[in-house]
Order: sequence, then structure tokens, then C-alpha cells
Amino acid sequence: MIMRSRQHLFPILFALAAAQAHGQTQDSQIEQARQRDALSAGLARPAETLAPSVIEPTLGGDPDSFGIQQFLRDAERLRLFRAFADLSAFVTSNVALTRKNPLSDAFLIATFGFEYRRPLPRGFQIDASLRFATFRYNEYRQLDFSSVDVGIGVSYHAGKLGGIDLFARYGFNELISAGTNDVFFTNHTVLLGAQKVISFSQAHYAYVGASGQLGFADPQKSERSELSAFAGYHLQATRNLEADLLYRYAYLRYAEGGRGDHNQTVSLGLRYRFTDWCIASATSYLSWNRSNQAVFEYDTANAGVGLTLSLQF
Repeated sequence: MIMRSRQHLFPILFALAAAQAHGQTQDSQIEQARQRDALSAGLARPAETLAPSVIEPTLGGDPDSFGIQQFLRDAERLRLFRAFADLSAFVTSNVALTRKNPLSDAFLIATFGFEYRRPLPRGFQIDASLRFATFRYNEYRQLDFSSVDVGIGVSYHAGKLGGIDLFARYGFNELISAGTNDVFFTNHTVLLGAQKVISFSQAHYAYVGASGQLGFADPQKSERSELSAFAGYHLQATRNLEADLLYRYAYLRYAEGGRGDHNQTVSLGLRYRFTDWCIASATSYLSWNRSNQAVFEYDTANAGVGLTLSLQF
């Protein structure tokens, strides 16, 4: 009787352990995708994501009229659409984002996408994007996954409010397991925020901002809302070389379990433009997460290089 009980017990314990490991793997994949999205958004230059008049120095004259003139000059040569492909290789010190016994690994991110961006009169701008990315790991292949992202947003350059940029965005994200092709995570987000660009010259500027985001996810245990603040600095070192330094703090409030995290990231990005359609990049970032539930705490360091090909029309 005892022998039979033990024979039935071992498969049950094995199944429970496998299910727990599977859940931890998915949590890691979800967090890796979110971390990458936040980094990409933070390192995006304000000059590329906001209206043309945002970072141009308004030396004398009426700032509002300058913005209108700038818009009219750029409208003739404006390219609204951008198709791109990006291949990046990274090394990480904590591939599973665990609190203890971190494991290092290397991974590739291949991204293909399409963007539409159109400045509008009176300081408004609308943008939309569709992106597919696949993550492939060198050693821990069970972490392989793909991501589909769709977003649409609008921004407004409030010249009469000290040049603050206001923005709102809706995003949809879906994560797909590479092993089974099953969708294991979907997320709808609504983002509201404000940003202020401080232009020192045409060669460099700083920016600060804050945002709030609501999320509606499946599974619900991964659903969270965010409050974040960020500060960055952009330098156009040469005609072809530019650098971006970014700090971001976020408070993450999860829908279940009363979980609350404090997440901080510092990143440095370099980009070298060979041509208008070919850009090489190098990125490094440190991230640390502190939570009221210690099991979710982690530290990680990442560094990588990438090549982006794009076509604007």
C-alpha cells in the first residue's frame, strides 16, 4: 500500500514542479519583453517621436508662429511611412531575472516593423506602429518566444504651457511560445504622459517626463499599472554619431496578490549612421527591481550591439 502511494506521489510532485518552472519561465519572458519595450521607448529621440518644432531653438520671435513655419517647411519633404528590420545581439547577467543564483546567457532579437507618423497643424502629431519581434536564447532555449505589438498614439506640443509635450497612446502586446506556438500572454495598455525638452543647442538637449499606464492582461496575475518618471540626455557628437543616456524609475502595481515593485533602469545607447537607411547601435543597461514580495526582486546587467535597416517613404 505504501509502495503504491509513493509510486503515485512522485508523478504528482514532478508535475507540480514542472508547472511551477513553466510559470516562472513565462514570468521571465513577460518581464523581458516589457523591459525591452520600456528601454526602446526611453531611448527613442524626442526629435523622432514628437512634432518638428519641439527641439528647435526659438531664438526671438513668437514661438507659436515659429512652430507653424517649421511645420510648413517640413511638410513638403515629410516622409510619413517607415519600414524597418533590426537584428540585435545581447549578453545578460540574469537571464531568468531571479533573486538568487542568476544565470548568464546571450540572446538575439530580430525585429520587423512598420510605422506611420504624421505631424498635424497646431502642434499635434499622430503615430501608429506594427512590430513583430522574436527572442532566441543561446543556452536556455526554453525561454525562446515571439512578440507582436500594435500601437497608436497622439502627441501635442503645448507651446503656451512652457513647451510641454503631452502624449496619449494605446498599445496591444501578444507573446507566443516558440516551442508550442501558443499565445501565453496578451496585454492592452493605455498610456498618458508629459515631457519637457530642454534644448541647449542643435547638438545636444535634455528631457524629463512622467507617465501613467493602465494595463489589462491575460493571465490576470501578470496585469499591472505603472507610474513612471524619466530623465534623459541626447548628444549629437558628430554628423553621424549620437549618444543617449537615460534614467527611468517606475512603480508597478499588480492586479493580484497586493504586489508592488519599484523598478529602476539606467541605460546608455550609441548610434552610428552609415546612411539614411543603415544604422549601427550599441546599448548597455542596468536594471534593478525591488518588491514587497522578495521572490520578485532581481538585478540584471545587459549589453549588446545591433544593426537597423529602414526605408522611409
